Amino acid sequence: MEETVSKERTENTSEVGTQALELCQAQLQEWREKYLRVQADFDNFTRRVEKERTSWMRVVQATMLKDILAIVDDVERAFTTNTAIELTPELQRWLTGFELIGKSLQKFLLAQGVEEISQMNTFDPYLHEALMQVASVDHTSGSIVEVFQKGYLFKNEVLRPAKVSVAQ
Repeated sequence: MEETVSKERTENTSEVGTQALELCQAQLQEWREKYLRVQADFDNFTRRVEKERTSWMRVVQATMLKDILAIVDDVERAFTTNTAIELTPELQRWLTGFELIGKSLQKFLLAQGVEEISQMNTFDPYLHEALMQVASVDHTSGSIVEVFQKGYLFKNEVLRPAKVSVAQ
């Protein structure tokens, strides 16, 4: 009789142990799935934050570079102004200094990934902003007649479109 009771206790204990083990394994699987979901959410969050940060940096850079382009335009305008003044040696030194400043600005822009829009033959609405249409015998319809303001690309995206006049 004692053997039977002992055997029943062992079987009951074994069943209880098996049920507890199965319960623990089910909970472990549930926690493992929750962990994987949280880890995936965190990885997605990290990637999204990095992408947004990169985007914000690009917007800030573009804004700063646009402001610098205004200075570059002013320097270039200063050199294209045809004034009939006598260039004394002192004035020539000043002029040379300003030319060096202009070249430094161009080097800086190039180092930042800014390049001048070079396609200036045919009007492209992505690269150019048409300020006016003019009748021209020398140009075909849709050709750029005159460039009023240079356009620039920043890392292959339009930073500032070129302002042009287009032949009718």
